[in-house]
Amino acid sequence: MKRLHPILVLAFLLASCLRPSSTLPAKLEEDPSIVFPAFFAQPAVSPGMEGTVYELDGDTLRALSIATQDLLPPQDRSLPCGSRLESQQYRVVRQGDLFFIRIDEDPRACGRTHPALDSGASYAIHRDGRILRRVMDGAADMTAPADSGVNTTPGEPGAASPGSLGEGPSPFLPSSWQDAGSQVPAPTP
Repeated sequence: MKRLHPILVLAFLLASCLRPSSTLPAKLEEDPSIVFPAFFAQPAVSPGMEGTVYELDGDTLRALSIATQDLLPPQDRSLPCGSRLESQQYRVVRQGDLFFIRIDEDPRACGRTHPALDSGASYAIHRDGRILRRVMDGAADMTAPADSGVNTTPGEPGAASPGSLGEGPSPFLPSSWQDAGSQVPAPTP
């Protein structure tokens, strides 16, 4: 029995050194009553204008960080271009204690004209850091009615802004790609 004691001490010491290789995503507390704002209904203010000062508070930065950690893999130089933080477009709308975040892959950042399919997501994150709702592109929205189909109403998450590259859910994809599998009459023989 004396021999087991040093083995247990060594096991506890080794276990205390183990850490996950990345930060674990925030706890998801799915609230189906949360409705996302129209992310693309109006033009966004872009901090890309040279010489202009923009202010981003800590709560907004934390919410954006939580969403990116949840959607994207841990960042390192070996990631494909489309999975990097700098290859995304971010839209943030704050309503009281809620941050609504829309993340979409920007294909232009990688020299492409079209993003990968199902590469974006919408998040509702509380000021305290809890993810209250997450809708991933291409994944079934468990809070929507089963027969709701694809929502292509302008101004909804993923909808293109007026005058953008195409019409429909993504400003980067041609509208003909976004028909959600609508049935075309079969050719007559």
